[in-house]
Amino acid sequence: MREAYKEILDHINTLEIIDTHEHLPCKEEDRDMEADVLKEFLGHYFNRDLISAGLPMKDYNRINEEKLSIIEKWKMVEPYWEVSRYTGYGRALDIVARDIYGVERIDGSTIEELNEKFLQTLKPGHFKKILKDKCKISTSLLIVGTLDAKYDPQDERSIHCDKEFFSPVYNIGDIVFPRFWSDISKIEGQSGIKITSFSRWLEATEIMIDKAYGLGAVALKNALAYLRTLKYERVARSAAEEEFNKAFSTKHMPDWGERPAPIGKAFQDYMFHYILDIANRKNMIVQIHTGIQEGSGNILSNSNPELLSNLFLEYPDVTFDIFHISYPYQNELTVLAKNFANVFIDMCWAHIVSPNASVNALCEWFDTVPLNKISAFGGDYLFIDGVYGHLKLAQQDVAKALSIKVDEGTFGIDKAKEIAGMLFYDNPKDIFRLKV
Repeated sequence: MREAYKEILDHINTLEIIDTHEHLPCKEEDRDMEADVLKEFLGHYFNRDLISAGLPMKDYNRINEEKLSIIEKWKMVEPYWEVSRYTGYGRALDIVARDIYGVERIDGSTIEELNEKFLQTLKPGHFKKILKDKCKISTSLLIVGTLDAKYDPQDERSIHCDKEFFSPVYNIGDIVFPRFWSDISKIEGQSGIKITSFSRWLEATEIMIDKAYGLGAVALKNALAYLRTLKYERVARSAAEEEFNKAFSTKHMPDWGERPAPIGKAFQDYMFHYILDIANRKNMIVQIHTGIQEGSGNILSNSNPELLSNLFLEYPDVTFDIFHISYPYQNELTVLAKNFANVFIDMCWAHIVSPNASVNALCEWFDTVPLNKISAFGGDYLFIDGVYGHLKLAQQDVAKALSIKVDEGTFGIDKAKEIAGMLFYDNPKDIFRLKV
């Protein structure tokens, strides 16, 4: 298996990649130019392992908010770093330090050198170096929409991310689940529709989706498993309208604070069905967050992909791209992808969540699921260097799973190489109908 693994991995390292999911800045100049290496690297994912290990939240906030030396920051995290460094999140960062910055291991003896080298990347050209030169990524599907921190809702050009690197995906969260009047006002500004009734909201919804696709969006994204259950039931229009009308009960509140929009589950359920009906008519692709929720805490059972079964049945012409291998519900996703022609497996985030689970899942899928239903990689990072670290783990995981099957005699080396090309490039190209 060792020889097969090396030969397959060497081949995978030559492949062009399609990255199915990112949260990176839309443009390189939007990077945080005031960041040091710890603020950057702990802005996503590994911070949660450190907090889980015991890092006090007040210390984490100081790392982000205060002008401290890199050594002062390191001393705060050092006790928790060592016990967390072998998680997927931690391993990805050590890969970044070694391969991008020439630092063998992140620790107290190297953190100053690493920081100095990192600061030199805060200039134009680093995106190209990472995404194109080192990762060989043809395009990355980038989330754009009102939930993105740097998104300007009054400027429709905001969906125009840098097309050299990205293909945009439109986040429908604020349409399905507006929580404040500011969310409703954003949709007003973007759609050109004054929201005075539920009918106008539906009109604005269709305009927003048409506009997103007209501006180059390749898919829609639902990330609401962070906020509610994935069970979207059929709801009468009258019930949804009644709930939507409750939003107007807070319209009189002063604008010096966030005015809540107290809209409940019936409205949300109706709206996602309404959007899926549009997607079904227009043969669109919908990405859905399932499984583990980023951050500390949350209700995991809300994100079980089995809760989506009614949608898969009712909207047969919608392509559903199911995120994060639904970890830890990857077995449920296996059966859903096997049973539904319109359900596809997306391994974005998965390889840094659990490399071992990703390898085991791939071996299971090679036995159960058609090969054209799996996309192997989505970096799913807020910062650029993380994409590289994640990709290296993904390439290793795919090579391991394929070499196991070669060793078992399921297929030979040449077929394994062909499958690798499908997983990293051909499948996502076909699933998202990309012209790359």
